[in-house]
Amino acid sequence: MTESLAKESESFLGAQEKTHSFMRSLGFFVSSLWWGSLTVIGFVVVPLLFVWVSPKALAGVVAGQMFVGVSWLNALAPLVLWLLARSMSPLRVVSPKDLASEVSEESEASEVSTHPARQLWRLTLWGLCSSVVLATWMLALVIPHITQGIDRPLWHGLGSLTYALMWIVASAVMLKSRQFWS
Repeated sequence: MTESLAKESESFLGAQEKTHSFMRSLGFFVSSLWWGSLTVIGFVVVPLLFVWVSPKALAGVVAGQMFVGVSWLNALAPLVLWLLARSMSPLRVVSPKDLASEVSEESEASEVSTHPARQLWRLTLWGLCSSVVLATWMLALVIPHITQGIDRPLWHGLGSLTYALMWIVASAVMLKSRQFWS
């Protein structure tokens, strides 16, 4: 009886480790895709469009569509990362209030709050909130104003600033979470 329980336990732990490994790989892939797409589109593809495509208005239309796509990715990728981090966190359903009542010693509480999975969860939550705000700003205000030609230089400047902030958020999340995903 105990031998069969031990085998089942080993089997369960092996399956759990495979799932955990897959989730880490998926997290690394998603964070790389998020950062990489922002980097390649914003700093390579779009500048080359304006060099190679004539008339410049056509390059602007194509660049605008690329920015719409990358803005959606900027909102969705951190959501996926946050869900992955949340599913891997040992405290995924524990509220801070419940945590305070369950933990009896201060040292245990600090160990729980500094657990790598919990830190990743906080980081991806910060990235998610920041990215959704920036993507919403870009999709709802910046791109429509540029497309309609309303004060175009101002909105191009705000769009560039927003894009740079999106890239900084993606970079920070990717760099700070790389040891967890690898």
